[in-house]
Amino acid sequence: MTYFILLAITAAVQLYVLRRLRFGWFIVAMVWAGTLVEVSYLAYTSISERNYDAASQLLYIDEIAEHRRLPPVSIFCTACGHPPLYYALAALWSKAVLAGGWIPRELGLQWLSLLLFSGFVVFALLLLRSSIERAATFRLAAALVVFWPSSIINSVRVHNDALATTLMIASMYFIARWDRHERRRDFCLAVAATALALLTKATGYAMAATLLMVAALRVRSTRFCFGSAKRLVAATLILLGTALLAVSFRETMYPHTLCQRVLGRACDVPSDYFVSNRPINYLYFELHDFVSTTSSMAYPPKQDYFWNVLVKSSLFGVMPLGKDFEGTCYSWLAVFISVLSLAIIAICMTVLPSIGSVNWQTYRVFVISSASMVTLLVALRIMLPTPFHEDFRHIFAIVVPFCLAYAKAVERLGRWSGVLYKAGIAVGFLMIASSVAFFVRMP
Repeated sequence: MTYFILLAITAAVQLYVLRRLRFGWFIVAMVWAGTLVEVSYLAYTSISERNYDAASQLLYIDEIAEHRRLPPVSIFCTACGHPPLYYALAALWSKAVLAGGWIPRELGLQWLSLLLFSGFVVFALLLLRSSIERAATFRLAAALVVFWPSSIINSVRVHNDALATTLMIASMYFIARWDRHERRRDFCLAVAATALALLTKATGYAMAATLLMVAALRVRSTRFCFGSAKRLVAATLILLGTALLAVSFRETMYPHTLCQRVLGRACDVPSDYFVSNRPINYLYFELHDFVSTTSSMAYPPKQDYFWNVLVKSSLFGVMPLGKDFEGTCYSWLAVFISVLSLAIIAICMTVLPSIGSVNWQTYRVFVISSASMVTLLVALRIMLPTPFHEDFRHIFAIVVPFCLAYAKAVERLGRWSGVLYKAGIAVGFLMIASSVAFFVRMP
C-alpha cells in the first residue's frame, strides 16, 4: 500500500508541473510510465543492490539529522568527503516529511531520489523542447532519456548524484537559455544552479567550466561589451567563492593533499586497485567484451578500457546488477541492449558530421558541457585509474545532449530517405522497449 501512496503523490506532482509547463498528455503519460518502471525496480531490489556505498550515504545523512554536524571521515564512510548540500536536504527530508514513521526511512529517502529524478526529467524535457522542432523526434529523445537503462537505476539510488545531476541539467538548461536570449534572469538562475551543484558534488566543476567558457565567448562576440564582461567577472567570483566554500568543508575532514580537498574520498583509492593507465586504454574499444558482459565489472576484462566501461556503465552501472538479473533471458536482453546502444552511437557518429552548417550558438552549450564532463572524467581516470572513476553516473547529465544528438541525426535521416528515418525511430523504440522489458517485474 505504501508504494501505491508514493506513486500516487509522485504522479500528482508530475502532472501539475508538466501541465503548468504546457507539456501534452503524451509526455505526461510517458513520464508516468517511466515512474511505474522505476517504482517496479525499486520494489524488488534492495538499497544496497542499487548503491554499493549505500551504508556510508545513510551514515552521512544520519549524522546531520541526529547530531547536526558533518560526520568525521573514516574508512567506513566513503561518502563523507562530499560537500553537504544533498545530505543536509536528505536529513531535513527525514525530519520533516518522514516524521512519525508513516514510511520506512530508507524507502522515504528513495522516494526523495525519485522526486529529484522527476526534476531532472522536467529540465531534460524543457531542454529538448527548446532544441527540437518535430514532435516525433522530440518524443523519441524524451522517451530515450526517461527509459535509458541507467536512468531507471539512478532514479531511486540514495546518493548525492540524485541532486547533483538534477542541478547539472538545470544549469545546462539555464546557460543555454541565457546564451540564446540574453536574459538576466536566466543568467542568475544558471549561476545559482551551478553554484548549488558545486556544493553537492565535484562533478559540478564541469558545469562551472561550461558557464565560464560560454560567458567568455559572449564577451568576445560582443567585442568586450561592459555588460558581458561584468557578467563574466560576477560568475567567476561567485563560482570561485562557492568552490572555496566546498573546499572548506573538506578541509575540516581532510587536512592533507590538494586532491583530497578538491575531490574528497575519490583520492583515497589505494594503488592496489589501480588498472592499466596507458594511452591504449583511452583510444581502444573492445567490442566483444562490451557486447558479451552484463556490466562493466561482471567479468574481469583483459584490459580496462575507458570507453568500454563508460558506455557499459551507462547501461548497467559498474557493479553487477545482482541475482534479479540472472538467467538466459536477461543475458540475451543485456546483449541486445548493448548492441542497440552501439547502433545509436554509430548513427550519431555517421550522420551528424554530414548535417553541414548549423547555428553554432544554438548548440554550443550542449557541446561545451558534454566536452567538459568527459574531460573531467578522463582527467580523474588518468589521475586515479580505477573502474569507479570512469562510471557514467558521474556525468549522467550528458544523456540529455546525447539523446538530443540522436534525435537530430534521425531528423537528418528523414531528409535522405523515409525508410532510413523509420529505421532510426525503430532503433530508438527497440532500445526503450528492451530497457522496460529488462527492468520491469510483475507483482
